[in-house]
Amino acid sequence: MAMNKQTKPESPIVWQPSDVAEACTLKQQLGEDGVFVAGGTLLRTWWEAGIAHMPSHLIDISGIANMQKPITLVSSSQDRQICQIRAAALLSEVRNDSHIRTHYSLLTTAMKNIAAPSIRNLATLGGNVLSRVGDALPALLVYEAMLLWHDGQGEFEQSLAEWLLEAQVSHAWKNRLLLAIILPPVDQPEQEGHGRLDVYHKVGRREVFTPSITTVAMSAAVGADRHIVEVRIAVGGGQTAPKRLGHTELLLEGGKLDRSLLQSCYSSVLEHFRPVGDVFASASYRQKTAANLIVSELWKAMQPKS
Repeated sequence: MAMNKQTKPESPIVWQPSDVAEACTLKQQLGEDGVFVAGGTLLRTWWEAGIAHMPSHLIDISGIANMQKPITLVSSSQDRQICQIRAAALLSEVRNDSHIRTHYSLLTTAMKNIAAPSIRNLATLGGNVLSRVGDALPALLVYEAMLLWHDGQGEFEQSLAEWLLEAQVSHAWKNRLLLAIILPPVDQPEQEGHGRLDVYHKVGRREVFTPSITTVAMSAAVGADRHIVEVRIAVGGGQTAPKRLGHTELLLEGGKLDRSLLQSCYSSVLEHFRPVGDVFASASYRQKTAANLIVSELWKAMQPKS
């Protein structure tokens, strides 16, 4: 596909490739002058705010045939269902899907907390992920999500956690096309008497499209004896790339919830969550907010069931 050099127009040229291969070829030819787009809601906000420059070319992936079915279930080798969400799936589609609501409730809650309903009917999950600070990310990290990419040569998978680290030091991922977000099956507690503790909290400002101050997602199994296992905690907020709190997870894993363990958990979050402060909230405020949210939910799990 030959392309002529042109001066940068006032409005981008929009390309509508028919398949993934053509989209990747366009990106290779356009380089930094071309940007993949589906909903484009966040990109428009960035352009208007001057956070990012408007490119000369937009590569619209929303019309690609195999991006059309937003959510599919695939059986694994253990005859368990893996959930695959296309990157172009609308936030509203993810929120309203019955399988996700049943098995990945944290993601459903996250969808409710992103922008306004009218925006959720345009914005995509892929765009939220690729922003690197999207409110869906903590929930996806807790579910140990994988990303399905196409690099122009073929498809490959990469863990979301690995990509978030990679994206901090390299922009090479911008030359790839995100095809889907893959959610592995959620295990039910193996031990009798254990119940699930699934929590998602977003603390933010009122304005639409402003990053949250702090976002927390947590999943665990808690027994009647208050022992906690299968702990996964992810935090983010503002311009901080969300991350799993591995040290805090290890601290809690297998422990019995009591005042001492909660105090240690609070200190661990303060030590290992390193957010970026800004004019709206300091790093210290974000740390304390995250620690308070996590510990308060663990305290609730300690209380006798009426």
